[in-house]
Amino acid sequence: MTFWQEVAAGFLGNVLAGFLLVALYVLIQWFLQVTDITIGYGWKWDGPPDNARNVRPAFDIRNLSRSRTYKLSNVAYLKDGRPVAPFDNRSVWGRELGPGCIDIVEAAPVASFTSLDQAMKSEVHVRLQGKRLFWLQGVGPGQQRKGRLQRAAFWLRDKLERMAFPLE
Repeated sequence: MTFWQEVAAGFLGNVLAGFLLVALYVLIQWFLQVTDITIGYGWKWDGPPDNARNVRPAFDIRNLSRSRTYKLSNVAYLKDGRPVAPFDNRSVWGRELGPGCIDIVEAAPVASFTSLDQAMKSEVHVRLQGKRLFWLQGVGPGQQRKGRLQRAAFWLRDKLERMAFPLE
């Protein structure tokens, strides 16, 4: 190999290594942001279950981030991707989720739900405030996480956390 071929090979190798490291960094940051918040929920009501009144979700929200604070925005009630009740823009608005916190948040009663069965057949989505607005689907009674990628990401984060391998 000539001198210039060696220089070109070294330059291209360093550029490729730099690109690979940047891509790995972006992938890790994406993974951490996607798996920062986990939301579970259950339904609360007043009265006996067969005559439920004031049906409302109670969220178990966990901020797994060690450095980011999030704020809640609103709650949506969907069935097959279509709204079944008005968005709840007031009961959880501005609620802060500090780094590493676990919080129980009760939303306001859903006026459109007249029975517990109607509530159990709907999906509940929570939206966060901030520059990056996205919907977080709560995993509630009888629901699984949507998609293989989401299940795999949370499985991997859980395994890494159990190994006490700090990601941040």
